[in-house]
Amino acid sequence: MDKIFHSTFDFFTHALPGMCVVTALVLLDGDIQTFNDLLERAAPTTLGSAAVILLVSYVTGFAVYPFGRILYKKVGFKIWNRAIERDVPLHISEKYTLLRELSPSNFKYVELWNMFCAMAHNLAIASLILGGCAIIKAIKSPADKLSWIIVLIVSIIAFFIMLYRAVKFSLWAADDINSSIRVLDLQQKAKSKA
Repeated sequence: MDKIFHSTFDFFTHALPGMCVVTALVLLDGDIQTFNDLLERAAPTTLGSAAVILLVSYVTGFAVYPFGRILYKKVGFKIWNRAIERDVPLHISEKYTLLRELSPSNFKYVELWNMFCAMAHNLAIASLILGGCAIIKAIKSPADKLSWIIVLIVSIIAFFIMLYRAVKFSLWAADDINSSIRVLDLQQKAKSKA
């Protein structure tokens, strides 16, 4: 089960957003003027090239992860004026250790929220990149300018939705950690085990 979870985690947090970034960057190819051109380019994809694309997508998603994390922590929390409550006076690594060791079911929920948070902030970065590529395509492809403007608008909307969701999932993870430690009295249980 853990191997499936980590594979799912890796796919949704790194490969999927990385694939969105790679696709956005492919749009910069001068031969691609419309969406049909993009679909025609993708049509002859073989199993081997699909594996390479997946690997490149994973590495790309892994590379944009720190930027997405900075973005939602520095910008997202400020836009929506939210803060993580610090009512359990422990370092975050101590909180995770308590939860992992004494409440594995709650730890899995926290990891699920963290997965969704990472996916959302990486997709926010992908939306920004897609928006930038759409601007370039709108300038360079005047025949299909309206389509690229629509892509730009959709990418801006997606950026704010994904950024908001990253903040929300991060808060849910932090709240679940603190609530589990408080309600289940995990600090006391850890002391009695020692």
